[in-house]
Amino acid sequence: MSSELEKADSHTLVELKKHVKANAKAHILSCLTRLKGDSQCCKRFVKAGGLDLLVQLLRFQDSKIMNASLSILANLCLNSDARQQVRDTNITFNTIWILKNLKMSENLQCRACRLIGNLADCSWHAKAFYDAGVVSVLHDIIKNKANVPTYLMAIRAVRNIWSMCDSSRRKIIESDIIRAITAIFIDVGKKLHEMKLMDLAETCLKAMCAFLVGSNYECANQMLGEKDNEGFKTLVSLYETQNKLAIKCVYSLALIPECRPPLGDCDAVEVTVRLADTCSYYHHEIVASLCLFCREAVNRIRIRYCNGLQVMLDLLKKEENEQYHPALLHALAQFMYDDESILIMVKNGLLDILGNKLQILAIEAPVESEEISTPRKRSGDRSPYRKVDAKYNRTSSGRFSLDYQQDDWSPRSARSGSSTPPSTPPMKLFEDIENSDDENGEENYSPVCSDNEWAENEPQEEIESLNSFNSTTIELEETQDCGKAGKNEANKHVGAWTLALLSRLSYLDDPIDKLADPAMIGPLATYIKCAKNPKASRILSRIVKNQAYLMPLIKQGFVFEAQNLSGSEQYTRHMCALAETGGAVGELQSILLRGQESHRVVTAVSIPFLIKSKELLRCLLKNHGALPLIFDILSKNEHTLYKEAIWSICQLADTLDVRPDALDKNQPIDNCLLSTMGCGMESHTKPSTVTFELDDGTTVDACRRVLCQRSDAFSAMLEGSFSESGKRRVKLKNTSKEGLNTLLLAANGSAFQNRTIESLLDAVLLADKFLMADVSELLTESSMSKLNHENFSRAWSWARNNDCHELKVCCVKSFLTTKMTRSERLRAFADFATCDSFKEFLDEVRDIITSVLAQR
Repeated sequence: MSSELEKADSHTLVELKKHVKANAKAHILSCLTRLKGDSQCCKRFVKAGGLDLLVQLLRFQDSKIMNASLSILANLCLNSDARQQVRDTNITFNTIWILKNLKMSENLQCRACRLIGNLADCSWHAKAFYDAGVVSVLHDIIKNKANVPTYLMAIRAVRNIWSMCDSSRRKIIESDIIRAITAIFIDVGKKLHEMKLMDLAETCLKAMCAFLVGSNYECANQMLGEKDNEGFKTLVSLYETQNKLAIKCVYSLALIPECRPPLGDCDAVEVTVRLADTCSYYHHEIVASLCLFCREAVNRIRIRYCNGLQVMLDLLKKEENEQYHPALLHALAQFMYDDESILIMVKNGLLDILGNKLQILAIEAPVESEEISTPRKRSGDRSPYRKVDAKYNRTSSGRFSLDYQQDDWSPRSARSGSSTPPSTPPMKLFEDIENSDDENGEENYSPVCSDNEWAENEPQEEIESLNSFNSTTIELEETQDCGKAGKNEANKHVGAWTLALLSRLSYLDDPIDKLADPAMIGPLATYIKCAKNPKASRILSRIVKNQAYLMPLIKQGFVFEAQNLSGSEQYTRHMCALAETGGAVGELQSILLRGQESHRVVTAVSIPFLIKSKELLRCLLKNHGALPLIFDILSKNEHTLYKEAIWSICQLADTLDVRPDALDKNQPIDNCLLSTMGCGMESHTKPSTVTFELDDGTTVDACRRVLCQRSDAFSAMLEGSFSESGKRRVKLKNTSKEGLNTLLLAANGSAFQNRTIESLLDAVLLADKFLMADVSELLTESSMSKLNHENFSRAWSWARNNDCHELKVCCVKSFLTTKMTRSERLRAFADFATCDSFKEFLDEVRDIITSVLAQR
């Protein structure tokens, strides 16, 4: 069956050739009608090699035959294989010949333009038509009056040649075709109520979008129209109806700095704000356009007046708009030197947004070792919105956009509503501005011609054939990598703009509500710890130095958080300088006397960090009840400020210069020693080793000679006239085995430093008891040097049990003033808290602090 069909199609080709040779017009037209009516037959005809014959028929001296040939070729050239087959034919010159020589036939013009458009979807054919001079021919068609179908096909042909042949663009610009297309667009815009003209408006918009790829200002300038920016006004009117191509076109124009002011004059800014607030379709181009409009002072004023700031802030509050957040924050940063705009933003939740961003950045952003700098001058055009050289954005009228190079310029007064903020790091607009579907797919159709023969029986395939077109006419920014690197890059820009806005707020003379609230200070402090960003540290430092924010910071306990930050000394120093002023002291007194309970306790615990003056400390701690509050917290380990109170009381001791006293080593001889010694000397030979029997029945062996040499008491006991003299076994009362062993090690010159603190202290008592002055001094120094956070409480308990008051006080003062980490100090205090005499320990701490405060 297949072979029969191919034979039939081959017969059709032979027949058509015969009729052409015989110049039989009616038979030629009959064959063409057959091919046109049967698409499968036509395809097999092509396979048999019939395309070259159809190309030749384009020069046949009969309009109907040329019309049919054009229609068939246009349908076939939708396919890339067909375009390839006619590559080496005369199709280019034959088609242009029709346009040049048959100007009065609108049908032929329309079909020829359609064929050119289909062929120009291939770069080779597009260049061939351009080289053959098709641009000037199409310009004449578009410039002169034509019917709507011809306009549709001619504009589409120009667009495809522009898109597929780069070398044609300069010629197209210079020929003013874009201006002519804009004129058609303006005329159609006045008659949009006629539905049949909507296709022409869409075609013009597609072409305009294609011309604007690359942000070429010369193209955009022709789109302004001949007068009163009519081209932009027409575009904005369609833009307001949420026409998707108009949205893309406005976005493309907004990428060009010179176009943004005239767009603003045509109400594009107000329309963009409304669409950003209400439209969800093609939202990314709308939001991007809004962000771009923020780059000129004149449009920033428009945005402020039409509630654009509130709309941008609302977008920033929604997580589903996260992809837009970097660009939106960058846009808001352009309003930094407009105080009125700043107040509007603060009123509408800017600080909540910035705090939330810092919180997220602290978790997600990589640690930044260096600040993201904000240079004062640009070395070149670094706009994130640019795609082409700066020459397209440079005019003799001067600098009106942030997209221009910044030479001898500085920000105007902060009071100015139209001053321009400093330049900022480059960034891409969005990471997903892309064509989610085939936006450029054609909605074209074969034009309805006046030729009844072809108009009545036009195949549906030809009418809908252009729907399959894939010509690319709108190029938006490439999709960024959505992986880890892309996320880090987005966070980098979010961090830059967030800190830029916060920095501006921190410089304002008048206090900003919520700037010093926990919702802002907490995330900022967390971000500083995680990101190590010096700019963030400077922002916090400016907030801390502002007198207006002192009390809010104190009430939220910031002084404790500051101790955990790098450079904590500077934050504490700034707060101390403010806290010791008369007004601040009065506020502290008022809080302690009449404030809320939560504020009273946090203020009381904060005072030792904030006040260095002894007089002010005495006033606040004793006279206004801060000290009892601190000790009340110290006695309740479940209190939320329990750890901070421990830290606070030690800070207070350090501020008051509490130091441990040197222990008195000149202890009197223990008289009980004499009761253990005999009254006479044994005359028999003394054994070299003596065994001491302790109260618990344990024994300790010692060298008699060493003991007698190091101790007069032992010499008298073991070598004198006492009853113990010469005995191998001697009883010792009130002596611990560990203490005696430690004493013997010290007396023998052996290492004893690794002994427990209790054994060392027991050994000190024994050394004093047995008149071993040099050993006592050595043991005392060793025991004092061994005091640390691990044994403060044990040493204190030992001193308490052995009635060594001086050592007790020494242990308490050492705990209060010895340099330790936070965790070590908390552990040491916990050891005290677990002993039975914890209340006595707290009383001693209170007595020490109170006695120092009482001193004049």
